[in-house]
Parts: sequence; structure tokens; C-alpha cells
Amino acid sequence: MSFRFRPVSTLGISALSAVMVVACGSVAEEPTPLSSQSAAHHAANGSVVGAQASSALDATLLTAMQLVPGTARKLVAGRQTALTTSSGRLGCAGGGTATMTIKGANAVEENNGRFDANEVYQLAFIDCRGAAGQAALNGAVTMNVVSATRGATAVTLSTTTLRAASARGVVSFIGSADVQRAVVNSGQSSKATTRVTAAGLDITADSDGGTGNFTLSNVDLTREANYFAGALLSTSHGGSHGLAGEFAGQAFDYNVATQDGATFDAHGVPKHGTWVVTLRSQTVLVTVVNGSMRVEIDEAKDGTIDRSFSLPLGLFGADAG
Repeated sequence: MSFRFRPVSTLGISALSAVMVVACGSVAEEPTPLSSQSAAHHAANGSVVGAQASSALDATLLTAMQLVPGTARKLVAGRQTALTTSSGRLGCAGGGTATMTIKGANAVEENNGRFDANEVYQLAFIDCRGAAGQAALNGAVTMNVVSATRGATAVTLSTTTLRAASARGVVSFIGSADVQRAVVNSGQSSKATTRVTAAGLDITADSDGGTGNFTLSNVDLTREANYFAGALLSTSHGGSHGLAGEFAGQAFDYNVATQDGATFDAHGVPKHGTWVVTLRSQTVLVTVVNGSMRVEIDEAKDGTIDRSFSLPLGLFGADAG
């Protein structure tokens, strides 16, 4: 694993400016004491990377679910030309195209315009964006439908080429994850709850600040998204994951716990929440409130805050997911 960053002078760099270029990168765990710059790196990555990943996987499942109702007529035509399960090229609601094939289902289920348990979908996206303005997707994925009922869908998603692009940057995936999505509607309002679990996922996050390569482990993340008239209003996140990678020739590996209800706005900028980043020798507590990020460092992991500092939220929030 490697990182590529724009050159930044080490003379005079402050913790504030450092955060501007590290939302997708990190530094290795340091011996005690932990520097403020490293703590800021860990705080930014801990609060951002898991949220980006779960948002991108939610967008992938949602986009696929929006494509399925448009396949029925093409699947029937496909059977008549011995293409059996192929949809041909489909137009995506927000632009771009996709192709889809279905296995493991009978003709009735294939043509009913919805996910059914035990179906296997293979999708290839080309700049495909869903109806809710979610991330633009490229690459191929396989979705094994575990269960599908009215308002709730669970799949196992696997990929080696998926790329999800939004205003915050591009997240690429290698691996597989279980993705469960449930929607509750109330008039024009709706809430979508998505849970992502995975033993391990390799992801690459690209932004204006550079490229970060990470391994997520023991992933158990829940994302809640609030919509009105189909437009995303806000998201909240909770759960835990491990985060590992390499920077400047040194490895880092730590655990991140996100307190349930950490909120993000429609652009992915955190508004309120608490994250606990547990390193080998230290604990970093991150709190976002009132437009700023407060970082507290427990050097000995004994419950005592040894140092703390605050940063303007805008310096790291633009790359939240």
C-alpha cells in the first residue's frame, strides 16, 4: 500500500494546514507522545473513511435497485434472442448507463422488476448515477440477493473494480461486504437505514489532497439517510471498523468507534458526533460540535486527557462521506 501526496513543506506546517491534505491519508502510529499533527491525521481519517465507504456501498445498492424495474421488457426480449438473462444497456436515472444479467431465478422472477431472494445480479456501470443524485458509479459488481421484502433488501456485494465518485472524491473497492437496506416512508419523507458488515475491504480514496490506500477490517457500520421528496437532507452514522494502511514507509493500524447518531449534512460534512480512535499506545477522542472539531489525546489510555486542541470543521469536513 502506498500514498501519493502533493509536496508540502515541513517548515512551518501547522496542524490546521495538515488536516487540509490528509482527509484521505494518514501517518503511522508514533511513540508517546503523539504529535498534534498525527492526532489530527488520525482524527480526520477515523471520522471520514468509514462514512465514505458505507455511503458509496449504499449508493451502489440503491442504484441497482432503481435499475431493476426497467429490465423486465429487455429481459423478455433477451430470452427470445437466447441472451437468457441479459438486460442489454440500461439508462441510469441520473445519467450514464449500465448492463445487468441475472442468474439463479426463473423467468417469472427475472421479469417481475424487483430483487428476489437467491437471485444473482451482475452489473457493469459506466458513469451511472441514480435518481437521488447519489455517487456516479463505474466498474463491475456482483450482488447475491440474500433476502428481499417490501421496503427491505439484503445482498452480498463483491467487486474488484467498483469506483464511486462524488463531489468529495472517488472511492474504489476490492472485496466483498454484506449490505442491508431498509426504507420507511411517511408521506414525502423517508428514512433509509443501511448496515454494512465485512471481514475486510481494500479501498482507495482519491481527493484533491491526494490518494490514500486503506484496509478496513471488522466492519460493522450503520448509515441512516433522511430524504424529502427524493432529495437527501442529511445522514447519520454509527458503528465500528478497523483502519490500516501505510504512509512514509511506516504502517498504521487502529480501531475506530463511531458513536451512534454522528450526523452529516447532504454534502457529507459532519455536523455533530463523537469518534474514538484507539491506537496501540494512545486513544484519540474526536468531537464535532458547533462548527469545530475538538481532538483530545489520552497518551496512556488511562482515561486521562493529556492534551487537547480544536480545529475549524471546514478544514477536514469537505471529504466526509
